[in-house]
Amino acid sequence: MQNIYKVKRAFVIPFSIIVTLLFFLFGLSLINGQTWEKVVLSVLCIITLAICVEATRREIAVSEDGLKLKKFFRVKNFTWAEITNLAIVVMNNKAYFLLTTTKGFYIFSNLLENYAELIRFLRDKLGEEKVEVEVLNYLEHPTSRLSLIVMSWISVIVISIIILLKLLLA
Repeated sequence: MQNIYKVKRAFVIPFSIIVTLLFFLFGLSLINGQTWEKVVLSVLCIITLAICVEATRREIAVSEDGLKLKKFFRVKNFTWAEITNLAIVVMNNKAYFLLTTTKGFYIFSNLLENYAELIRFLRDKLGEEKVEVEVLNYLEHPTSRLSLIVMSWISVIVISIIILLKLLLA
């Protein structure tokens, strides 16, 4: 049995739309934009594309044998014995989980789909001696990170309005 946890689609979908709209806006600026506009949009396109690719490639796979962390161009495998600690830092609705291993430490957030299920699975596999009390307390009342998703959809609307204005005023 292997469970795979990826970044929430509720974030990936609007962010992918943002990247597409930015590239469309960049194409419009190539036709009749100013130099500073072309430079700013090209930088934004590159940065958002890199973030989008990273978000779509990031995943955590858990099985009876261990844990696999996949990031863009990197894969880390751990057996359960190699994992030494699971901690948490909570800021408002953002939760960052710190996984300490014999090979280093790794951070993931509550932006993953079914992250509470993942944390419960990790707690069961690691045992309570490797899981900090704050993680156990968090599992009683897990928070969801909706603000980033809402901001992404607002960005989609703002960029769409900018594109409409650019098309109407051109």
